[in-house]
Amino acid sequence: MTLQETIPWLKEYIDPVNAQLVELIPSGPGTSQMEVAAAEALSFGGKRVRAALSLLWCEIYGGDSSSAIPIAVAYELAHASALVQDDIIDSSDMRRGRPSIVAKYGLSTAILSSDLLLFNVPRMVAKYAGLGSARLARIFDLVGEACRATTWGEYLDLELARGAGGTEREYEEMIRLKTSTLLSAPCESGALVGGATDKEASLAGRFGAAIGMAYQIQDDALDLTGDELSLGKPVFTDLRGGKRSAVLMHCLSHCTEDDREFVSGLMNRSGAYTPAEVSRMKKLIEDMGSVEYAKERVLAYTSEAKESLDSVPEGRAKALLAELTDYLSVRYY
Repeated sequence: MTLQETIPWLKEYIDPVNAQLVELIPSGPGTSQMEVAAAEALSFGGKRVRAALSLLWCEIYGGDSSSAIPIAVAYELAHASALVQDDIIDSSDMRRGRPSIVAKYGLSTAILSSDLLLFNVPRMVAKYAGLGSARLARIFDLVGEACRATTWGEYLDLELARGAGGTEREYEEMIRLKTSTLLSAPCESGALVGGATDKEASLAGRFGAAIGMAYQIQDDALDLTGDELSLGKPVFTDLRGGKRSAVLMHCLSHCTEDDREFVSGLMNRSGAYTPAEVSRMKKLIEDMGSVEYAKERVLAYTSEAKESLDSVPEGRAKALLAELTDYLSVRYY
């Protein structure tokens, strides 16, 4: 199920973005395999959260969302590029229930299709030359910093997976870089395109940062608590790769030495998990209160995001942002 199916009003915002993406990266007759792969990476769709945030924040300060379509497209291109690379790094065969780009088209085409997506980003930002040099420079900086932070966060994720420990503080710094920044920047950029002041745009960025933290903590928790049909990939994929999460780190810090050895034995393992192992792991994180702990962290960041909306002008876009925030905090896929 897509986000648009869950929240029907998103269709009016997302359809113009999807139309621009199809026009920018065609996949019809006569196109190369690289273009087909890039278009397919975009067709995975995802939730188009970054695009929606850009458009809604633009509408809050500009009265209309259409002027934010290019920046919304830019962030969706950057996100799709990052996902292709993420699957390469993790050697993932599946992405949302379908073969990943690297699994279907091979390493070389996957790398080049990721580059094709990413290098179209500045072309989209350049469409805002009419905003003036200072505001255009700020938007370029936001996009560049989001891409830089995402890259650094991905590296830290690998470093934590390679290590034997890691603290919750290190985990939260990693997800701030890897995910939160790429949700904060679309909010701030959309607000700037809509005519927000620097102070108003910064507020939008803080909202997005909090949403990003809640989103990623929930996403990581779903690897241990979700089911394969809903997730579109096998459960415990992150656990197999040694990836850290709020659920896992809380569990490891509260369970017995015997249970800790059991969990450690599941991490960085190539073989399949038995039903008994899956059942024991799921029971353990419930018994330790680790699932509830992660929910509390998600709700804390969600509350922080909603508090940021208090000083935002009333209107439809503000109400829709609040609804989107609630959805992201309780989603199960």
